[in-house]
Amino acid sequence: MFLGMLLSAVGLMAVPASAKCGKDCKHSLTSAFKACKAACEKGKAGKSCRKACSTEHRAAKAACKAASNPTPPDCGAATSSTSTTIPGSCSPTGMVVKGSLTSTPGRFNYNAALGLPGANAACNTHFAGSHACTLAELQGAPASDLACLKDTAAMTVTSLWAIDPNAAGLSQCIDDVVTNQNWEYGTAHTASRGQRVTLNNATGALGSLETGLQCNISGSNWVACCQ
Repeated sequence: MFLGMLLSAVGLMAVPASAKCGKDCKHSLTSAFKACKAACEKGKAGKSCRKACSTEHRAAKAACKAASNPTPPDCGAATSSTSTTIPGSCSPTGMVVKGSLTSTPGRFNYNAALGLPGANAACNTHFAGSHACTLAELQGAPASDLACLKDTAAMTVTSLWAIDPNAAGLSQCIDDVVTNQNWEYGTAHTASRGQRVTLNNATGALGSLETGLQCNISGSNWVACCQ
């Protein structure tokens, strides 16, 4: 009888425990979800961004529950069959986009130089051999380059100026009064405007092109660096 009880106990111990997403992981995923939403624009403009954050959060929780031994920060995402990236827990791959300069109005002023020359110089300073990304380069870069992108001050990047050498100067914050150089205009006295794209920092997805933005008061956006 004793032997039977012993075998029974051993059998019970051999049964693997069911997967459980622990308290630490739940806290980590919730914090990442809140950070993801906080990076989205307010109101209607950020609706798609917040929806993407919710989708990512649900997928992350599912991956955590399905994992055999989930632990922060990935909480099972790397070992589960789910390919979803957990917001706030990834690192950019840097294949095309090497990093980002700090946010700026449409009048770029980096490395003590205005416009694109200053942005290109600053990119090369921080990421050797790189230059200010054009819109085409951003759109052609893998999403993994843009997901979780931070600038040189460790701030989360949520929008990017759309630098397009083929676009009309009046949509590239051109200084059409003095220098006729793009991304140097600093007031609102002429028709010179800028354009940008939002960035879902959790997924690396770019938003639609926004045009007609006043270069000085439409908010600061980031300049990414490409190689």
